Amino acid sequence: MWTGYNEKMRWKFGLLAFLALALNLMGCVAREVSLPTIVPLPTDTPEVVLPPSATPLPVNTQAPTIVPSPTLTPTPEPITYTVTEKDDMFGVALRFGVSLDALKAANPTVIPNMMGVGTVLVIPITPTPASETPSPNAPTPTLDPFSPLRLAMEPVCLPNALGGAYCFAQLENISQSPVENPSVRFTLPGPEGGFLEMDGILLLNLLPPGQTIPALLYYPARIPDGASVKAQITDWLPMMPNDARYLQTELTSEPAAIAPSGGFADVRGSIAIPDGKPDYVWLLGVAYDADGQVIGVRRWEPDSLPASGPIPFAFRIYAIQGKISEVNLFAEAHTDIP
Repeated sequence: MWTGYNEKMRWKFGLLAFLALALNLMGCVAREVSLPTIVPLPTDTPEVVLPPSATPLPVNTQAPTIVPSPTLTPTPEPITYTVTEKDDMFGVALRFGVSLDALKAANPTVIPNMMGVGTVLVIPITPTPASETPSPNAPTPTLDPFSPLRLAMEPVCLPNALGGAYCFAQLENISQSPVENPSVRFTLPGPEGGFLEMDGILLLNLLPPGQTIPALLYYPARIPDGASVKAQITDWLPMMPNDARYLQTELTSEPAAIAPSGGFADVRGSIAIPDGKPDYVWLLGVAYDADGQVIGVRRWEPDSLPASGPIPFAFRIYAIQGKISEVNLFAEAHTDIP
């Protein structure tokens, strides 16, 4: 009996010892082993969080601006003139309303006093644009009360065979001193309405006191009959008292031989220069009708200057329109001052 009892007790104590050992082992594991922290794997696409914006970004809804290609303006053909046997360079300049210097500059290979028949001259004409706003009446020029010059008569424009017109304004020097290079601005009707302004030139450089000399403008278009034409003196240069550039001239001439038709007049005579040697001598002939209006002009200069003695002259003046009633002559001699 005790033998069975002892067997049971040994089995019981062995089971308790096993349990104690297992508990000790579990305590050691719990004290020495820590579980790893689980870190979540990153996702393939990170989430981007934008900061809030108070103003939404603008959206471009405007259509692009299309810039047109520039339009090419054709260059006008140059105006030319073929010289005849009765032409000189000044007469051609006068016909087209350009200065003699401008005509010489446009034809540098042409010698003015040796032009042959058939010589083709380039005419440096630049058209002036008309004003954009048409006006029923031409503007009235403002008179300068301090000007030494005044208009002796109303300006006049005379049509010619080329489809243009010669416009004249007679400038009178009412002062006691000569003036140099006065200019006149003409106001004329534009070809497409409105008005345009063009500058006329005095036919000599010097306007002595008490004399009246016309300024000339060539207008390369037809002026309607009865159109209003105005002129205003715009500029001049005073002459210094001791200015010796212009020499004294003594003019001797025969009475002008006016044709019975009044269409032209022949003049002849001589110019004497008492003191000094000139570098140029100009003689201006002006033809007037019975009303005193300018209807023709001609500026003459000798082919060469003699070493001494008077300079003879002979030339013809044609009337642009109407009949010549009187001819006046004006001489000018200039010298270079070293």
